[in-house]
Amino acid sequence: MTIKAKQIQQKSPGETMQARVSFQDLLVDSDVLTGTPTVAEQTTTDLTITSVELNGSSVTVLGETVTANNVVMFKVAGGTEDKLYTIRVTVSTTGGSTFVRDVLLRIE
Repeated sequence: MTIKAKQIQQKSPGETMQARVSFQDLLVDSDVLTGTPTVAEQTTTDLTITSVELNGSSVTVLGETVTANNVVMFKVAGGTEDKLYTIRVTVSTTGGSTFVRDVLLRIE
């Protein structure tokens, strides 16, 4: 079973929103995220996921400032009201690690 990310994202069906997943707590020493992360819905094809990237500068996630190349960011659109979706984020690091986290997205 894949570990769930700390946050549960929420949006309405008509919105397009940016989601951010921090991996800062998993990185050791000077290790940072690298390459192109993969982000994919796990349960249906209701969501459209675009603009998958690493943060090029500091951003805020869950009220915490996170330094560059420690966060995967993506845009998500669509979905059906009153449904909970699972989005899997997979990313590699300069130190050779690969991390996988599931993000929950509730459509309200």
